[in-house]
Amino acid sequence: MGLFRILMFAGVALLALVIFKRVTGGIRGSRQDLEEDERLGRLVQDPECGVYVDSKEAVRRKAPDGELFFCSEKCAKAHFAQAQPGE
Repeated sequence: MGLFRILMFAGVALLALVIFKRVTGGIRGSRQDLEEDERLGRLVQDPECGVYVDSKEAVRRKAPDGELFFCSEKCAKAHFAQAQPGE
């Protein structure tokens, strides 16, 4: 009789876990977590001052080698002001 009770308890616990995961979408897979992650970009380094900024929040400028990301308009202007005299 003791083994039967243990198996019944394990079965009920497993069923409760499955229902919990279906209702909540699991611990990691909640919809709110996905929406927050989609709003974030990747970290990029400002070539002028070296600060890391979120790519979605950064000031973007096109350059011959690709797109550059800056922490502020001031850094973007300073970077291109230095590049022009030497070219």
